[in-house]
Amino acid sequence: MGPDNNLIEDLPLARVVRRKVCQLLDDLGSHRIPDLYKRVLAEVEKVLIEEALQRSAGMKNQAAEILGVHRNTLRNRMRVLKITARRGS
Repeated sequence: MGPDNNLIEDLPLARVVRRKVCQLLDDLGSHRIPDLYKRVLAEVEKVLIEEALQRSAGMKNQAAEILGVHRNTLRNRMRVLKITARRGS
């Protein structure tokens, strides 16, 4: 985490994401990563699901409600992304 971490947290999500994507592409330079688009989306989705699960103490129904998805969708995405939830987390 850099010195501007608090500043980043105060920015709208789109600006933070744009900054990080630009940094990633700058770091990659001419190097190409297979399926970069899918990998970035999966990483963002994983963090979003993990945070919703943490805030719901591992209760999938509540996490699904936070995310605005059906609990079966959440369970499927957790399986695909290899996310485990512990109650009371």
